[in-house]
Amino acid sequence: MIALDILLEPDAATQVRAIRANAALRADHPAGFAFDASHLPHVTLVQRYVYERDLPALIRAIALVADAHNPSALSLQVTGVHVRIEGDTGSASWRIAGTPALRALADACQAVAQSLAVAGGTADAFVPNEDGTPIRASTVRYVETFAPDHNGANHVPHLTLGVATAACLRELERAPFEPFAFSPAAIAIYQLGNHGTARRCLWRWPAA
Repeated sequence: MIALDILLEPDAATQVRAIRANAALRADHPAGFAFDASHLPHVTLVQRYVYERDLPALIRAIALVADAHNPSALSLQVTGVHVRIEGDTGSASWRIAGTPALRALADACQAVAQSLAVAGGTADAFVPNEDGTPIRASTVRYVETFAPDHNGANHVPHLTLGVATAACLRELERAPFEPFAFSPAAIAIYQLGNHGTARRCLWRWPAA
């Protein structure tokens, strides 16, 4: 069983911008994850558990969705920063405005993924942490409950930037923000890591 994220990869300029924001968060909270070659800034369309043997069927179906919806033609509007605080720490993300085209793409991916999804995922379905620490129970649970909690009308498009202290996040939330737009470079399927990070690319359209 594998924990999967069907996602949109931002264009190069937006990835650089996200990496800078992530570095600022890590300066406040070094224990947070860093964007690098195996932690990709991304916009989640759907997360599910699937059996590894079903990956070829999933890839074929998502390729047809990509051909039909042309994700690279989307214009995604980043409207602000959202923070989620749990105790002394939390996470920050860019809010992305929903559009009919983005919703249609997410719904199509969700329909494909749900047809192959299985329940009962565990930490073993994720890419392990390099330092040997366990995958968070909340990460495991998030994938399990993505549908119905975060799909369809409940899908909230965003790009997670990283983890920081509560004080830093509250300051970030109050800071002025200039909205901007970007287009995806690709749609891809990744195996997830801790905190919902995109760790291992399994398929990408268009191919790199």
